[in-house]
Amino acid sequence: MSPPDPSRSLVVSSRAFEHPAKTLDDAVRLCDPFTPLHPKEDEDLRQDLQSVRGGDRLALVARSIRRAGGVPTLHLLSGHLGSGKTTELLRMQRRLASAEGGGSPVATLFLDADHMLDRTSVDLEDILLALWGLVYEQHPAAAAKVLVPLWKKQIGDSLGTVVKNLPSGIPQAIQKALDYIRVQGIEQKQVVRASLASVVPALIEGLNQAFQTIRETPPFDTSEPLVVLIDNLEKLSEGQRAGVERLYLDRLVALKGLDAHLVLTVPLYLCYAAAGAGLIGLYGGKVVVLPMIEVSKRVAQGGGDNPLGLRAMVELLQRRVRFDLLFEEGDQAALRIAQASGGCIRHALRIVLDAVNEHDDPPVTATSVNRSMAGVQADFERALPEPYVPVLRHVAKTNRFPDDCKEEVKRDLLRHLFVLEYQNGDPEPWWAVHPLVQTCRKFREHN
Repeated sequence: MSPPDPSRSLVVSSRAFEHPAKTLDDAVRLCDPFTPLHPKEDEDLRQDLQSVRGGDRLALVARSIRRAGGVPTLHLLSGHLGSGKTTELLRMQRRLASAEGGGSPVATLFLDADHMLDRTSVDLEDILLALWGLVYEQHPAAAAKVLVPLWKKQIGDSLGTVVKNLPSGIPQAIQKALDYIRVQGIEQKQVVRASLASVVPALIEGLNQAFQTIRETPPFDTSEPLVVLIDNLEKLSEGQRAGVERLYLDRLVALKGLDAHLVLTVPLYLCYAAAGAGLIGLYGGKVVVLPMIEVSKRVAQGGGDNPLGLRAMVELLQRRVRFDLLFEEGDQAALRIAQASGGCIRHALRIVLDAVNEHDDPPVTATSVNRSMAGVQADFERALPEPYVPVLRHVAKTNRFPDDCKEEVKRDLLRHLFVLEYQNGDPEPWWAVHPLVQTCRKFREHN
């Protein structure tokens, strides 16, 4: 498959001379908001958030998989963008692939939809073809044994009629087909998918045969199904709502034909939309939501700061940066950033990054931190539609959406982080307006 972006594949902790950062250069390198932490190499940067997230939710999924007695299971993982889903999925993959938690190592395939597919247009055929590519990349012996005959007999000829100059080498042909789907217009994409639709049963059959071969390879347990983790599907284009719902509610159900445990990411709004009410009925299993870190209390509890959540966020930031050395306010800067982030890790890291980049030398001033927060606030201000403000006002007062809130409004508010979801050990989720949204002029001046 095509190589990942080098700046994103480099282990975060290896980018700096030391961590936590004692220089502004290292602070920038360690506070990349978009790179997930490596489950082994970045362990020193990882903050244990179990106590403020209601337990280790992905560990529960891993145990469910190990205890399924060879019966494939399906799990849907959701949460806000920037809540740390990829980091936690990578940790779960490592847990399963090792003997951690007991039992034999479990074979896994990790499909990053954001890297391998076109996020503006994804369909079942793209995912199946990408999984074939992963098998070739990570388990070439299994691919050579079972996938080559199927490709030559059914799939290659069908694909070759619509993708010109298809390479004779199967991995190269798969990559070219995926690249073609990514760059072409919708009509051309559909032509390729139509050619693949006729061989979907063969694509699934090939994967199941390959999975069986992989399971028979030491040190894996032949009785335990392989685990397929598909990440970043929840980032599908928001403008393609009908397409997103069709993908989850109609097309991806075919993945249940795979002899594998499946863990799929799903948009948070779909979990609560009318169209998403049938997700569990269609797939079985359960939806696991990774919430934001609860840095404030519910209105019913008096509001204000949540000391446990704030402490966890501050410690998370201190694992990356020596605030006492680099910031004018010292650790107070980390506390203010944690409060302003609303418990969103990505926003907290962005605020640190932008503030640091205002200086050639330390200390990073309180004014720079304020300007960095104002930058995030300005993004919210520009994007916030005025008609949404009454809904935000209601959420701020009650920690819930109005009963008559339109589905598309709730979807937009959750997707764009105007409203943050918390479920930190509570049986039911609750919602709060992002702190930096509350400082927006549109929100403050609404009557």
